[in-house]
Formats: sequence, C-alpha cells, structure tokens
Amino acid sequence: MSEDMWAGVRERVLRLVEHPGAGKVFGARGHGFRLGPVMGEEQIRALEADLGVSLPAQYRSFLLHVGAGGAGPDYGLMTPVMGDDGWRWLGVGLAFPAQPTTAEFAGRPFVAEALQSELDALETQEPTPDAFATDEEFGRAHAAWDARYEELYDAQEAGAVFLSEQGCGYASLLVMTGPHRGAIWEDLRPADRGIEPTGHDFAHWYRRWLERTERQLETWQGEDDAVLRTP
Repeated sequence: MSEDMWAGVRERVLRLVEHPGAGKVFGARGHGFRLGPVMGEEQIRALEADLGVSLPAQYRSFLLHVGAGGAGPDYGLMTPVMGDDGWRWLGVGLAFPAQPTTAEFAGRPFVAEALQSELDALETQEPTPDAFATDEEFGRAHAAWDARYEELYDAQEAGAVFLSEQGCGYASLLVMTGPHRGAIWEDLRPADRGIEPTGHDFAHWYRRWLERTERQLETWQGEDDAVLRTP
C-alpha cells in the first residue's frame, strides 16, 4: 500500500521544474524541484540500526520510491547521509537547509509536549535581581536557571528529525518515536509557541504540497494564457 501511495510522485515532482512559473513557487529557490536518488533497502536498514527504531512506514517508503531528499514543502527535504560519526540528516543540495539531526538523537523518546509544560513553569521562576542580596548571587542563580532552560529547550527536539526549513527560524519536524511517530510537527519556538502538531502524517503533508504546487502552476499558466489571448 505504501508503495502505491508514491506511484508516479517522483516523476510529477521532477516535471514541475519545466513549468515557466516554477521559480515563483515559494521555496523553489531552496530546492529547485530536484530530488536526490532513492535509497536502497540495505542503506535504510543501516540507517535504522543507528536510529535504534524502524523508520515511520510512509517516510521509509518515500525514501525507497521517491528520493532521499530534495524538493518538498517550503525549502525542501533534508537527506539521510552516512558520515564518519554515523547517519545524520543534512541539507544536501538545499540552498536553505534545516538544522542537522543525528540518527542517535532522533531515536530518543519524543516528549516535546511534556517538556513544554516544564518550560512554561520554569519561565515563571526566572530569578530577578531584587530577590538576591548581591549581584554575584543573582548572576549565579540566573546562570543556573538559564542552563536548565537551554537543556529543556534542546531536549524538546529529541525523537524527531528537522526535515524542512520554513524560513525565519521555523521548521517542520518528522517524529520518529512514541505515540506521535510518523506525524509532522512544527517548530514554532521563534514565535514563542513551542513545538506543535500539524495534525498531518508524512504522506498527507508531502502529497498536499505537491498537489497544491501543481494547482498553483496550472492557475498561473491559465492566467498567462488569458493575457496572451487578450486583444
């Protein structure tokens, strides 16, 4: 079933670059409607060994039948790459890549929701100068508070892959572990909104982008044709 889901998708994506309006699509400057080669089963099993869990089924099938990365929502999809220190997702061929993610980090438990509650509580506990006798005491207390905040902030990213850069610091993440495995979440922390679910799985998220882009280009083509026919 997952293989059928991707039938013809690679060809549809690669054809988009031939459209005269392709360069106007948001994110096209980042990925150029290029897709990397598909991955083989042996490569994917090696990636999963580093990850410590199997890849979400829809994404796994995408890697096997569409491509390892490249054209996709916003500025394009990151690519799993094997390096000297193991597998990680990198912005191969992308002009605006998202944050790299190691397989080991992505294989940890995904607990962003619980950590957000801790972060919210911690924000209310930020030390203030008037609560301390000296500047030195305040400085030590605030440094300890800040270190804990950064620890929780970074830990929110565990269990997921930074899959696509949206721009302005926002990103789309693919959850790899836990009850939300296979779902797309958004990192909206630059807007003080945390890491939030989109309500979409990987296949819906990707195919919706493709279908929306095809409709957009068809609309633009129709408008251009109408202008040319105008006396």
